[in-house]
Amino acid sequence: MSNVNTSKSGMSTQHQRRQSMPVQSPPPPISTNVHPTIIATPPSATTGSGLFGSRISNRHPMMLHSGESPKRLGWLDGLLAFIPRRRRQIRYPVVLCLGLYVLIVYLYFQDVTTLTTVTGFKFKNWAFNMEVNRCSYRKDPMLFVKDSNSVLVIWEMNCVLPDMDLTWIPVSDISSVSTNEEPRATVTTIDSIDRSHVVYTATLAGIPTVNTNITYSLNPPKSKSHLFRTYTFAHLPNPPSFDNREIARFGAIADNQCETTQFYKVLKAMTEHHKVDYLIHAGDAVQEYDSLDNWQTDFASPLSHFMIGQTTPLIYAHGNHDYDPAGLYHYTGRRTWHAYTVAGVRFIVLDSNLESMLQDRWLEEELKSEESRKAWFRVIVVHISPYIQYWEKDAWVNKGERKWGAFVRTKYVPLFQQHNVDLVISGHQHNYMRGQDDHMVYTIIGGAGGNLDTEQVEDYPVWREGKIKIRHHYVLMKITGDRRLIWEAYDAECGSRLDAFVLHSRTIE
Repeated sequence: MSNVNTSKSGMSTQHQRRQSMPVQSPPPPISTNVHPTIIATPPSATTGSGLFGSRISNRHPMMLHSGESPKRLGWLDGLLAFIPRRRRQIRYPVVLCLGLYVLIVYLYFQDVTTLTTVTGFKFKNWAFNMEVNRCSYRKDPMLFVKDSNSVLVIWEMNCVLPDMDLTWIPVSDISSVSTNEEPRATVTTIDSIDRSHVVYTATLAGIPTVNTNITYSLNPPKSKSHLFRTYTFAHLPNPPSFDNREIARFGAIADNQCETTQFYKVLKAMTEHHKVDYLIHAGDAVQEYDSLDNWQTDFASPLSHFMIGQTTPLIYAHGNHDYDPAGLYHYTGRRTWHAYTVAGVRFIVLDSNLESMLQDRWLEEELKSEESRKAWFRVIVVHISPYIQYWEKDAWVNKGERKWGAFVRTKYVPLFQQHNVDLVISGHQHNYMRGQDDHMVYTIIGGAGGNLDTEQVEDYPVWREGKIKIRHHYVLMKITGDRRLIWEAYDAECGSRLDAFVLHSRTIE
């Protein structure tokens, strides 16, 4: 009982104590005029280091979601708007991961070897431009058919070697040199475009009129003996009597300008599946004639990489992009129109850039010549086809480009028909076409690299019964001993045959 009474007494005392406490007044009203407390930001919040600076690792935690993004990263903020704001601190690693993923996907669909090789072309050219390399070859030798018994050799170095010369000798086969003849010397001319572009030119004249192989050597001074080079190519001026066997193979391409990677793929496909003795190029090897870099990376380097320039003489027609108004043609030879016989074929190369009475008279005399009349086949190589059918509509209609090379159709086609021309090979239009007018076949082979033409601007009857393929491609033309010309066009991507036909010689023996 006492314990209970004591407890009650304590509670009573506590109640009295509470009542004796002073009464507190109500709190004052809340003021709306509040001044926020400013928290000082450590220096590390704005002066971070590393790949992304303070944007990731050094930004102060209290500053993660405050302030405006720098203007230079505004586009990235918009791109990453889908990421919640609370996770914005990880947005830049996300961009890196996405970029790496895109790169891997791109490389998956590309030939890595092609990309690295083309990059090597450009790096080599840059090194020469920066004068990093010692005296060496910028462009390996390139061969151009000059006439039926002459071949032009052009190479380029980054130094002047007055004592450098070229010698050549006929050989019975590629592995053995004829012991009955001494190497023949040539006259080498040197043309310095600038300090790092020195062009050397020599002509192999008086080549035997019989079919043979030619070995030529570039002979530097003794102090530069590491620059010695030797190569062998086939010379086939006359058709041997081999019945139905092949006696010569010609590769044919055009319009590789702008697209080095695609041109590389075309050459790779051609060299992997076929061995050619000559290469027909119907013009536009570069996009800009005045660009020395274009001639290096877009033309010379790919040909050299596949040993085509050094060992395969070119039959070359100038296009509108590789036309030189001054007529110098440092890298293709100073020729405009010319003709020669190779393996029974009379090649007549014309210049569609020049509407000239001199060319008109020359062509008429050439078609009447004995060499032309007695040849198994008469083949015209001219850049702009008489019948361009696909082009960019605006340029064709409004910019006057339909007039380019129109004289080839109005002046030369009647001569072709009159003198039994068998085949006309052209480029300019970036796709493949074959058509026919009576006994004469027209072809367009402008698919060696440039962007493909898909817009039809004309409707010429010669193409209606022929074939068209909007594909990058190359052509293989074979001559057989029984006087046949076999034409095959191949897709450069998948290797399938796009077209084929056979011509039989109409020349009466």
